[in-house]
Amino acid sequence: MATFAVTRFRFGKPDASLCANGWLAGLVASSACAGIVTPGESLFVGIVAGIATPLLVELLELALSIDDPSGAITVHAVGGLWGLLAAGIFAAQSGQLVAQLVGIATLLGLVLPLVYLLFWLLNRVVPFRVDADGERIGMDLHELGGGAYPEFVIHRDESYR
Repeated sequence: MATFAVTRFRFGKPDASLCANGWLAGLVASSACAGIVTPGESLFVGIVAGIATPLLVELLELALSIDDPSGAITVHAVGGLWGLLAAGIFAAQSGQLVAQLVGIATLLGLVLPLVYLLFWLLNRVVPFRVDADGERIGMDLHELGGGAYPEFVIHRDESYR
């Protein structure tokens, strides 16, 4: 509902894809802190993730030119990091926030660079992106030689001239 409200306000109508991503980001964030927070706090964490999702998708795509068509960075990375931080903020135990910050720093400072390096090397061996022709005609025709959705092909009807 938070993403619904944000997209309705920003674009004049809700965006179904962003709403689905906002829903997932709320689930990811609230799952990351589920063992520590109360149901009300979990709801707050999910609402914050839902508000942040469409704004961060815009930031990543338009301002930073990061190609993330499915919104996975916003949903899983940002939603998960917010959930981990929220676990430290709302935890009853003292010192939990510091522990959560150490965990987040480890993820961002060690795991992220290692995974980035792994994917960079893998991309050198097996390129992830398809060539321009494959993007233009679609992967079903490019890789398999046939249309996956032949009912959606638009045919030019000569009788309407």
